[in-house]
Amino acid sequence: MAQDLSYVIISGGTGANAIASAFGADPAFVLPVSDDGGSSSEILRCFGGPSIGDIRSRLTRLIPLAETASTREEKERSAIYELLAYRFPDDAGEKVVREIWGEIVEGRSSLWKDIGDDKKECIRAFLVHFNALTLKRAHKRFSFRNFSLGNGFLTGARDMFGSLPSAIFLFKSVASVAPDTHVIPVINTNQTVTIAAELEDGETIVGQCAISHPTEPAAVRGAGVGQSGSAQRTHFRRDSRTFDTLPIPLGLGGGIGEETSPKLESVQEVGGEQGGNLGYRKGAEEVPLESPVKRVFYINLYGQQEIFPQPNPSYLESLKTRDVLVYSCGSIWTSIAPCLSLRGLGEAVARSTSLKAKVLLLNSKNDRESPDYLASDYVKAISNSLTHHSTRKLDTSSLITHVVYLEGSAVEVDEDDLRVVETIMIPRATHGFAEDQMPLFTPESVSAAMGLIFGE
Repeated sequence: MAQDLSYVIISGGTGANAIASAFGADPAFVLPVSDDGGSSSEILRCFGGPSIGDIRSRLTRLIPLAETASTREEKERSAIYELLAYRFPDDAGEKVVREIWGEIVEGRSSLWKDIGDDKKECIRAFLVHFNALTLKRAHKRFSFRNFSLGNGFLTGARDMFGSLPSAIFLFKSVASVAPDTHVIPVINTNQTVTIAAELEDGETIVGQCAISHPTEPAAVRGAGVGQSGSAQRTHFRRDSRTFDTLPIPLGLGGGIGEETSPKLESVQEVGGEQGGNLGYRKGAEEVPLESPVKRVFYINLYGQQEIFPQPNPSYLESLKTRDVLVYSCGSIWTSIAPCLSLRGLGEAVARSTSLKAKVLLLNSKNDRESPDYLASDYVKAISNSLTHHSTRKLDTSSLITHVVYLEGSAVEVDEDDLRVVETIMIPRATHGFAEDQMPLFTPESVSAAMGLIFGE
């Protein structure tokens, strides 16, 4: 029965990537559009609009890939994946990365190999449009360091169509993502979306990066195009959560201009110069917030006043028609809460006549946003986010029915405070992680949990 259910999954950009295949043939993934870090930060600085990094991350993960590509179609899908998942080096000079960009947008890069002319010219048209955007705003000096090519494609399409859902449709079409798989931005807008966190001590933190993974600015000297001798800001983030693929060989030669193509060695030799895209310092020590988060809300970035955007109608429709609502593992306040802190969401979840279960996949360990959290604290965070704007009292049991956790997780499950929901533990024998490993959700463990919930 579980495999025949339809799911709506609330998650951040990487929180559900590893388990995306567990949700059947027609899942609906709801994602936030408020991330202001990584490659998205530079796009937001220069062009505005909603953040599309989390959406791009999910879309690339949904591209169907064969273990060994043998047919023309399989090779093309693999090549499109490598193209749209490609990220520019973050330790190269601006001149070097602009040469890389030039080869790609002109169609000379080996990244285009195995992509048919029809799809190549379709994708390239929107990269050309993105290039035109950078030229129109040349005074912004857009930096291509750490740039996500998929983000550029989505941004070019969104700007040309004037619609983020249309850009998502185009991405799915050219990348052969299953048409019944839905990727839904939580808010359907062309404007920049900003969140803030109100802390228990009364302080307010503005911006997702500042809440979840604050940067450490440092003045450095750059010698990139148009930036010689100017002081710039360099940003580091604690992990590589937006680096959803391993680096692929640049392969920038092949054809016209091969003798001037920057090689991997030359990219690595150029160090110290940082651009506007937020970088990441993997493994850096995580500093907890000064005070616990009370709530997350949307603000007008200019006046920093609270605003109340409407949830995407497709999101509301999925809550009316799907069988299971899944609150995915991920950063509770910057990935999950922005998808819940909207007027009418609590009532939509509580009153849905189609939802048979509302399941929280509990994080295996806490992070900066949730230090020392117990399982009940995650439940309270979700319940409070959904009910803050409600006009009537909503019981927690109408918003969450099950909490699923993995044996060996670091987050304590305080069952006495979780009596209003059912707790389900996935044993080591099922999730497969050893005692000295931190367990993570896999498609198999999620499927096992759904089987237990629905009596299989």
